[in-house]
Amino acid sequence: MGKQKLKLKNWPFEKGEKAQLIWIGEPFKENNKWMIDTYFSDGKSTRKVIQDWANIHFLSIDKYYIDGDLRSGEIIDTAGIMSTIDIELCGIIPKYNEGDWNIAKSNYKSKSKTFNFWKNNVLYTVPIVEIVRAVLAPNTFMLNTILYNDVWEDYFTYDIQDRRLQIAFSNEYKTSYLKSEYYNHLAWMISNDEILKMCNEIGYNMFSQGSLRFDFNMTSFNIKARVKKNRHGFTIMEIVKVNLKEIKVDEIDIYHPSFEDRKKSDEAKFRTYTYLNNKSDDRVVDNKIDGANNFDESINEELITHEYINMPKVKKEKTRIGNLRINEDNNTKKYIMEDDNLRTLSSEGGMKRANGIEFSEVDENSISIELESFISDLKKLEKLDWIKRVDIKIVKLPLGRKFSYLSNGVDRRKCLIAEILKVDGDIFGIIEVQREEKLLSTLIIKFNSSMNRDVLYRTLLDGLVCKSGKWNQSIFCFWEKKNIKIKRCRHVKKNFLYKNIINFQ
Repeated sequence: MGKQKLKLKNWPFEKGEKAQLIWIGEPFKENNKWMIDTYFSDGKSTRKVIQDWANIHFLSIDKYYIDGDLRSGEIIDTAGIMSTIDIELCGIIPKYNEGDWNIAKSNYKSKSKTFNFWKNNVLYTVPIVEIVRAVLAPNTFMLNTILYNDVWEDYFTYDIQDRRLQIAFSNEYKTSYLKSEYYNHLAWMISNDEILKMCNEIGYNMFSQGSLRFDFNMTSFNIKARVKKNRHGFTIMEIVKVNLKEIKVDEIDIYHPSFEDRKKSDEAKFRTYTYLNNKSDDRVVDNKIDGANNFDESINEELITHEYINMPKVKKEKTRIGNLRINEDNNTKKYIMEDDNLRTLSSEGGMKRANGIEFSEVDENSISIELESFISDLKKLEKLDWIKRVDIKIVKLPLGRKFSYLSNGVDRRKCLIAEILKVDGDIFGIIEVQREEKLLSTLIIKFNSSMNRDVLYRTLLDGLVCKSGKWNQSIFCFWEKKNIKIKRCRHVKKNFLYKNIINFQ
């Protein structure tokens, strides 16, 4: 089998004709997902090709592409002005430059945005989109989230203590992203404040100004790049390697709902899937598709290399116990899935975009009567002398099972999370899920002060959804081993909140 191709469905040139990528435009929203205008020239005319933003991973200015294959990019340097060099720009504060740009052999206009670094009387010009593509967002997950404002909490929460990083992923974080290169990049971003600030600034500016813009804050900027020489120095055309990245933690603890201790079971499988591929090496990249489903096909592509000074130990925390069913019987449903070879690199946008736990302020007009009654009881607690403060949030349950929705199958099931701070410093968490006549107990949790409570809430709610509306005992045991006390309370007595909190040992 030959090299797998990723061919643009809307490629405008003739079969076998090479076209040079001469410009990449600003990202913009269309059908609720991020797109880019790209401009290719065959030497006679320039054509605009609209693509998913995430396709940028395969795109490099001045490379030639054939038949719309994103993996076919090659350099044709007949003038001898291209070279690949190591560039060390640590500690240099660049100047941001923005100007109008006329795209060659066309009437198209755009904006040029670059960071200009001066070192030893040599000017290094770096397009900001190349820093995003190759440095800040070198993988599918980062590219598909970095343009959104405050979206990461839908996919993960984190906590750093004593050079130990805990990352708790939600169901929305695809299992295909559970790889060391993804963990390491996230850890590098999170543990370096200046990097995290840059990434957050990108999403904020896209949200508030509709513009790809950020301040360059990296203190260590060491790269290998394909460059084009000019009279002042070099224009960076493609960053091929990021050198000497430092992750400022020694250990990474990873949580994900899919992590489980699996025990062999004699029970038969509920269903099996057989995937039929049409045996073509071509994958058609269609910019009209809303977004990816839960299946991601891995493409091995060594376009960008990231080098690390240190590699923290990664520990996967398993909070569930699952059965490994290896047998089939007459009740096993068998599905045959045909592959039409249509692909998208966008995992966001359109009707298929899935948000994780969504936090919102309390709006008593939009919540159920049962939760409204519960809020009323919590507000009574706040009047007690030994209670300093009660904070209340409403969240939607994570997606993943039918229980995520109410019985009408449309509205997401809501959950109330309250945190009670006593005057003596003790902190209690309360989780009350919209029951809709279901028998589901309230959780009361006693924390230690250093605990990242969002991580615990995330795992408890993921477990509840995975168990289709039952609290997951194995997750309780996991947290209780970490000295977190969890108590289940039934709605059977008046003032049950007051009595359970005051008597919680």
